[in-house]
Parts: sequence; C-alpha cells; structure tokens
Amino acid sequence: MNNVHFKEARINTAVISKEEILKACKAIVAEKGLSALNMRTVAKRCNIALGSVYNYFRSKDDLVIAAVESVWNSIFDSESTYRQGISFTEYIEAVLKKIRKGMVRYPDFFTAHSLGFAGKSKNDARNKMYDYFSFLKKEMLAVLQTDTAIKKNVFSEEFGEDDLADFVLTNFIGLLILQKRSCDVLIAGIRKIIYP
Repeated sequence: MNNVHFKEARINTAVISKEEILKACKAIVAEKGLSALNMRTVAKRCNIALGSVYNYFRSKDDLVIAAVESVWNSIFDSESTYRQGISFTEYIEAVLKKIRKGMVRYPDFFTAHSLGFAGKSKNDARNKMYDYFSFLKKEMLAVLQTDTAIKKNVFSEEFGEDDLADFVLTNFIGLLILQKRSCDVLIAGIRKIIYP
C-alpha cells in the first residue's frame, strides 16, 4: 500500500474503487445511520483524501443516493425470492424476512431513508426505494398468477391483482417506517382475502 505521511496521519494513495467507497458507506450506515454519512466521514473511513471521494461523487447528495441504492442492493442481494410453485403468502413472508434482516443490519435506514432527505436528493432517494418496490410488485403479480390455491373469482374489476399488490406494498412501507418486525396481521389478512 502506498502511503503519504502528513502530520502523523497516513493517507492511502493507492487507487480505490467506487465499490470500496460504497462498501465503506454501507458500514457507516450500519454503524451510525444514514444521517452520519458525509464526504469527510467516508474519506476518513477509506483512509483517503477528501478529493478522492469527489473523484467518484460530485456532491454529498450523489454519495448518499449511491449509498442508498447500495444498501437496497445489500438487502435484496441474494437471488430472487420468486420461485416456481411458491404461494403468495410464502413469497410475502420471504420478502419481509429479507427486509427484517435489513432492519437489523441497517437499524435506522428505513426511517432515515423516508424522512431524512431534502429537495432533489429526497426525490432521488425515494425513487431508488420505489424502484425496488416496483420490482417486488412485478414479482408479486407473477406469484399471484401462478398461485393455484387462490380462490376462484377473488379478483374483480373493483379489486384486482394490481390492487392487492399495491395494498401489500403500502403496508410494507408502513411497516418499514414504523420499524415493525412482525407481519403476522398482514399475512393473516391476505390469507382471509385470497384463500378459501
């Protein structure tokens, strides 16, 4: 490792990647929360000059948005929760299990994510979250179409598969903001609605 000494401080002059910076961001978010994330903290964590962080991210907002996306990727890092033959409630339970693990790993991420941004960065951060929920909605619809245990004629013009998926996503967001770890009521409600 190449090091330059300044006043007893060692600065890493070796090339660092965007992925290494984002890894440091996730560690900061896990330990101290999303609100602790800033350019200086990241530079210090990576043991690099502040300017090196700016080589990858033009502003703190850009850094935070990239970190938010990286945390979401970390939460949903493994293969898709969808698999052939899975019931809708099994799918929802599997997704919520991933989210609960994310809540443990990144304790204030979900509340800070939804409340802690201003202006354009708030919209960008929210859009990253909605990208993941949009993906989940597509999977939910696929599961609903293949779940053979669902009652016949449960869906209608007034209440379609899309409406159920939106209802579930709205509840996901509520559970995240309130930091609820149990989804028992949601699962019980879904069972009563769609299964005989």
